[in-house]
Amino acid sequence: MFCSRCGQSIGSQPQCPNCGAPTGVVSILPVSRVAKHLQTIGILWTVFAVYSVLRWVVVLPVLHVVLGGRTPWMPGPDTWVYPFHPGGWLLHLITVLVLARAILSLAVGIALLTRQPWGRIFAIIIAVLTLIKPLLGTALAIYTLWVFFGNNADRDYSQIAESRLSR
Repeated sequence: MFCSRCGQSIGSQPQCPNCGAPTGVVSILPVSRVAKHLQTIGILWTVFAVYSVLRWVVVLPVLHVVLGGRTPWMPGPDTWVYPFHPGGWLLHLITVLVLARAILSLAVGIALLTRQPWGRIFAIIIAVLTLIKPLLGTALAIYTLWVFFGNNADRDYSQIAESRLSR
């Protein structure tokens, strides 16, 4: 076959190697597991970040009451001395950890959705750290590791990231 624009021999390529014109030849290449699941994983990490924060916002007032703290809608005397009140330091510590995990999860989602070259390694690290988060976190981490540890996953992700940079 020859290119209709420049006359160069094209073989079975979808684009002319000389001028880049589309040839109308459809290339049927197998789609890698990484390419098939990359968009889904990016969206799931973003949703997981939002879900983590929203769940903590719902649970925080309940834990505050359970640990004996006062709430604006339930005034009353504190039974704890301030430095030893579990709600004073424990809930703050958990809030910081939840927000840190949410920020990292959101960063993974955005990195994968925008096909950053470092996104695969970052996703693997955060997935390993999220394995201990029961149910949803563990399932998402296993799914992420399954996709990114497949055959030639490193090469496939590198090609996807390079194609984003070359556009």
